[in-house]
Amino acid sequence: MTMETHWYTLGVVTLLCLCVHSYALFAKHDEPPPKPGQCPNTLYTFPSRLGCSSDQDCEDYEKCCTYNCGSVCVAPHYIKALCPDSSGTGTCEQECECDDDCKRGKKCCFNGCAKECMPPKIVKPGFCGFPTFSPCGVTCLDDGYCSGDDKCCPSFCGHFCRIPM
Repeated sequence: MTMETHWYTLGVVTLLCLCVHSYALFAKHDEPPPKPGQCPNTLYTFPSRLGCSSDQDCEDYEKCCTYNCGSVCVAPHYIKALCPDSSGTGTCEQECECDDDCKRGKKCCFNGCAKECMPPKIVKPGFCGFPTFSPCGVTCLDDGYCSGDDKCCPSFCGHFCRIPM
């Protein structure tokens, strides 16, 4: 192999690696992230729907969970639930006074004007550490979107699920 052929081959391989890496970073991921919360270990309530293939098949904040009887839509189990960050002014109609006034795992939270029932922000134990290089995009909004003990952590261009420190 001549020196010229060697450098040509090295250039082609480098270009190919850059193309593959760029695709992995910037490719659009159309699959929506799972809904927050974890599937309960046992089915203790009657499911709202029998048969589902993803969380998007279920109403509101319910998750598609698999048990011995098959996949069903049920209310998720939350680890630690906080009110989501208030983003300006919501509806000014008082919907609730406390969490017990809300159904299906929602929390009674201030929306900037009044209290309303909202899906909670999930916070799992542990820390994310420094942002890492990972595929760009948002694969989670809070820890509840991540399976098991994983946390929703920032990267240099989005958020992704990872094992906490």
